[in-house]
Amino acid sequence: METPELRQEQPAADAAEDARLTELAQLLATTAPLPDLRDLAPAVRQLFPEPAYQVGCGGSHIWLHRADESARLACILDANQ
Repeated sequence: METPELRQEQPAADAAEDARLTELAQLLATTAPLPDLRDLAPAVRQLFPEPAYQVGCGGSHIWLHRADESARLACILDANQ
């Protein structure tokens, strides 16, 4: 089982993004361990919708980008790694 952990890689661009990141952190704090972290991707996409954001999955993680930037905003990984 995988325990989700948020690793924010850039500061929030504004108050609205900060609120979204806070809501995401709260969601992860209340999520029970999962067989696959990628199961959280739909909830992350709901908090960070297109076209402003891109959310993707790879292996056992979820990444989050602002659509107009190449650097990741945040990544969700297994806290046990």
